[in-house]
Amino acid sequence: MKPAVPPPANTPVVLGSVPVQPLFSRRLIGAVVVFGVGMALLVAVVTTLGLWAGRQEAISGAEAVTRNLARSLTESVERSVNSMDVTLASVAELAAEQGMAAAHLDLRAAVAQRLTFIPYLRQILVVRADGMVLFDSANQADGRSLDLAALLAEHARLPRPLVIGVPVDGRFIGGSGRWLGHKTIPVSRAVRGADGAVLGLVIGAVNPEYFVASFQGIEAESGAHVHLWRFDGLMLAGAGGLNDPHQDRGWDNPLFSRHLGESEMGTFLGPGGDGVTWITSYRTALSWPLVVSVGVSQDVALESWRHSVEAIAWPVGGVTLIVLGLTAAMASMLRHRGRDEARLRLSDMVLSNVSNGVTIAEVGARDLPLIYVNPAFERITGYTAQSALGRNARFLHEFDPAQEGLDEVRAALAEGKPVSVVLRNQRADGTLFWNQLSLSPVHGANGQVSHWVGVQRDITQQEEARAALAKAYDDVAHYSEDLERFSFVLAHHLQEPARQMRLQAQVLLQRIEDIPESGAQQPAQLIIDAAKRLVEMLRDVQAYLAVERQPVTGGTASSESALGAALNRFIDPEAIGPVEVVRGLLPRAGLPQKHLDDLLEIMVENAVRFRHPQRPLRLWVGAEPHADGWLFRVEDNGIGIEPGYHERVFVALERLHSGNTYGGTGIGLAIARKIVEAAGGRIWVESDGSSGSAFLFTLPMTPGGVL
Repeated sequence: MKPAVPPPANTPVVLGSVPVQPLFSRRLIGAVVVFGVGMALLVAVVTTLGLWAGRQEAISGAEAVTRNLARSLTESVERSVNSMDVTLASVAELAAEQGMAAAHLDLRAAVAQRLTFIPYLRQILVVRADGMVLFDSANQADGRSLDLAALLAEHARLPRPLVIGVPVDGRFIGGSGRWLGHKTIPVSRAVRGADGAVLGLVIGAVNPEYFVASFQGIEAESGAHVHLWRFDGLMLAGAGGLNDPHQDRGWDNPLFSRHLGESEMGTFLGPGGDGVTWITSYRTALSWPLVVSVGVSQDVALESWRHSVEAIAWPVGGVTLIVLGLTAAMASMLRHRGRDEARLRLSDMVLSNVSNGVTIAEVGARDLPLIYVNPAFERITGYTAQSALGRNARFLHEFDPAQEGLDEVRAALAEGKPVSVVLRNQRADGTLFWNQLSLSPVHGANGQVSHWVGVQRDITQQEEARAALAKAYDDVAHYSEDLERFSFVLAHHLQEPARQMRLQAQVLLQRIEDIPESGAQQPAQLIIDAAKRLVEMLRDVQAYLAVERQPVTGGTASSESALGAALNRFIDPEAIGPVEVVRGLLPRAGLPQKHLDDLLEIMVENAVRFRHPQRPLRLWVGAEPHADGWLFRVEDNGIGIEPGYHERVFVALERLHSGNTYGGTGIGLAIARKIVEAAGGRIWVESDGSSGSAFLFTLPMTPGGVL
């Protein structure tokens, strides 16, 4: 077997003959995706675990710092409170020795000596149980009376001799300048008599700023927030000073609501009242109802860890994204190759099996040569692919280059726009056929037209059928026009013989009135009645045919005028008895006045003709707005129409009763339907068959809706 020789570069190649072999399998694509995603996930998981361990280590370190600070600060607070307790106890002994009944105590030298060693005590007072101030180291409340009820109650309630009170405003207790932006923590110790009775209190004014300054130094150094609390949740001092957000009672603080009840010391992680998550360690004083809490916000504790995360995450994330990107790109490339391969195979099968001819012409080459034709093109034109490829498609119509449609094709090719035309083409055997040609441009990557795709459909049978159908339509229209003209003329000219027949029968009847025994009166009367009915029928037929000859739309018609004319013509109380006419809204309608006159005359005549013999005629006529027109209603109390005949009454020459009983030609309602439908409306009847009929029809409004 000889090896296959590739075709020359300029030789057109039929696409269906190009072999396409699969390059990659789905298993390979799946393996590439799994490997790439797995590597990316492995890097991400390892990095995440390392970062999580670092985070936990940072939190553990913060917890250790807060625990150490809480322990050292608690010991410092205990020493300070012990000093205050000893000082106040010694002052209480001196006051008891001098006697609490005196009006004044001389303790200034002794107190001054003690205050020298306790700088955070601003003031010491000795107050008798009745509130009288016996001594004031700050000379703020000498000789004044203080309310000791709250302090005495706490001394009676608490087992410890030293009571730490609620912070009060002012720099001194009982001072005059109490609203100067200072706070004081009152601490007191009872002065008891020999019998143990409380004679008074020694009160010390503790400066909270002493503790605040210490706490603020710690916060500046480590970022930890320190607070000193009473057991009941009252904050005594905090790093925020007077504006500390925790200065209110903290029973909603987890420290007091849960943790303090479980353990006297500990560390917990949880949200604070400010919405920040805190790492908090707390410790209670051994001898006093005090709690020291040290908190570090989780954000501060994790700040160094976050810097590490940022330093690590970007490179790791970049590597992960690169791996995922390369995996996605490779998978996409393989997937697109497989999809393009499937599309190519499918396109080849479709183009080979469609019933329409398909051609592809190349723009870059000279004279738009065909580079592809499908089997349907060969079947339709009779040209083989070998004889058509490389040629311009004009060989199909070069026998008639001036036919209609070719100019549209040339313009579309010049402008790069799609076009669809019908051309007369020639097959390879010389026979002609009608070709519905559709051309569509194909744009390349540069946006320019690179190819033209043509679709040919043999519509020879359709064109021949269309021509035959058009001729048949013309013939039918011609015959219909002749028939209508003949029918109209026939109806018009037959009226004259009918009138003459009626007239001659009347003359004959007059002449034989004096000869009753001849028996000719009854036949003559029958001829007269028949001639009258024939004239009426011919008149109605002429009116029925005339509706299509006259314009029905446009114009303005007064329903009030049309109803008046109809009543004057058909309502004769002497002949039909009393008649009640009820008028509703009677607007102007958008059609010629003559047609509205005819329409209401038919309605009124119908009501009079089919009135009930047992009750006086009652007629109601009116209209109401409906959509963009008027809905008219003509209602009577006549004999009615059975529901099964509601549609038949509008058929021409359709009669529901014998002519001897009610008369009429059976064309009136057919004329009414023709007038209404020609005006763009519709007409129908409502009746139960015994209590009258209501004819409803819609008509257009006049321009502007004028009534």
